[in-house]
Amino acid sequence: MSNYSPEPDNKNETHSRRSIDSPALLTASEISRTSGTQLLLHNISFQLHQGEILGIIGPSGSGKTTLLRCLNMLDPISQGSISFYGDPPLTISPHGKLEIPSEKHLPDARALDRALSNYRQHVGMVFQHFNLWGTDTVLQNLTLAPIVVRGETRQRAAHRAQEVCGQLGLEDKLHVPVWKLSGGERQRVAIIRALMMDPKVLLLDEITSALDPVLTAEVLQTIRQLQLRGMTMILVTHHLEFAASICNRIMFLSGGSILQIDTPNTLRTSPASPAVEQFIAVLRSVQ
Repeated sequence: MSNYSPEPDNKNETHSRRSIDSPALLTASEISRTSGTQLLLHNISFQLHQGEILGIIGPSGSGKTTLLRCLNMLDPISQGSISFYGDPPLTISPHGKLEIPSEKHLPDARALDRALSNYRQHVGMVFQHFNLWGTDTVLQNLTLAPIVVRGETRQRAAHRAQEVCGQLGLEDKLHVPVWKLSGGERQRVAIIRALMMDPKVLLLDEITSALDPVLTAEVLQTIRQLQLRGMTMILVTHHLEFAASICNRIMFLSGGSILQIDTPNTLRTSPASPAVEQFIAVLRSVQ
């Protein structure tokens, strides 16, 4: 059974309205993805607003992870576009092509490479299976990308790693090899590694699916801390009650399509279809 219960609905609804009124950071416009003859995503459209937490739920194989990978440009979209209102603003068009609307002329390859690198720094992703270097220490895992990608000094990167680890309760693990950590500690290290790049948006893919209830609670508490700091997030999860307590809106995906995207209260009380209603009933019965 889940130890998390949702916030009072009126508080969640107010938070939702406030976030949706904030500027959009990312817009997906009718994006689709195919692999061979298989349609993985179909006409996905939504906006993610600054400070918003968007939950994504749905059955296995519904396209949740594929959507995150497309938003991070790990997988190319086949049609539609993804617009990111960062610095510089850019649009991702089919097959991984980038467009920089602020450029008067067609950007050269180096400008596009810089834009892609900048985008991936600002749209960070935390994977289900950590993707850490197991034999390296926590500090080495956390400082590699800031040093190599951002050109930070080793001293500066180490100072920031120590600071963020202190905020999230891992300050005593900095010099411990990753393989010696618990699953919950490894997942928190993976989250901190993404935060080291100062992202504007954090994509979290089923980050508690491989953890027991105690370790899950540790990681979910970390997400609550990020929420209090105003981090914009997209969270794929099967913990419905936790999602209802923290997310401004929840998207229900099935068969690569959005069946409903609403506030948690509306999703639970007014499901848009029998498929949504049945799935939510099953989730609530096992949590």
